[in-house]
Amino acid sequence: MTNDRRRERGPRPMASVDIIDNPRVPVSTKRRPTQETFIAQNEDRRESTREGDVGGVITEHNRPGTVIMYKPTETQGFVPRRVSVSSLRLLLRQGWHEFCPDCKSEHLDRNGEASTDPNLCSARPPVAVRECPVCRKRIYDNQGIPKREVTTADPYDPNLIPDEAPASTPESRTRIQLDLHLWSKHPRQAQMMGRPPLPQALREIADSVQASIS
Repeated sequence: MTNDRRRERGPRPMASVDIIDNPRVPVSTKRRPTQETFIAQNEDRRESTREGDVGGVITEHNRPGTVIMYKPTETQGFVPRRVSVSSLRLLLRQGWHEFCPDCKSEHLDRNGEASTDPNLCSARPPVAVRECPVCRKRIYDNQGIPKREVTTADPYDPNLIPDEAPASTPESRTRIQLDLHLWSKHPRQAQMMGRPPLPQALREIADSVQASIS
């Protein structure tokens, strides 16, 4: 009887459990601190440096710290810049952001530190880069060169002289920027490396930079 009853009832149903993985929350939807919280967290940052002279006297300099913010530009989206915390409120009013609005996150390097490297933005294609052979500063092709366009009411104007200058390339733009950096920051090394002299307009910029740091 017991076996018959079991056969009549049929096999006992198996319990089933559906496992649904919780979807990962993308970075763009993570809750971020408000601008006031960002200011409160960073406005009081201080940085100290110590310098020693020939006589052994050590001088300590205390100044406002720095953070990475994202500057709005007309052609290159938002560009990361290192800024003083003393100017946070002013920059936020001018449209700067505490995170990159293009990729909705901060640009973090391999060590998890905020970086000014524009190639860390996942929303934009990478740009060309050169490295200073003296101080290892990285120089990016992120200046935003507009395309050359001939604007005239009559494209067949016989008085219009076509521009035959070579097209600007990432290689030529970063070369000019690196030369300007070398002559501004490392003029002795630039001369030893045989770097060509700067054009007059760029020479004036380099001279003004040298005067400001001397």
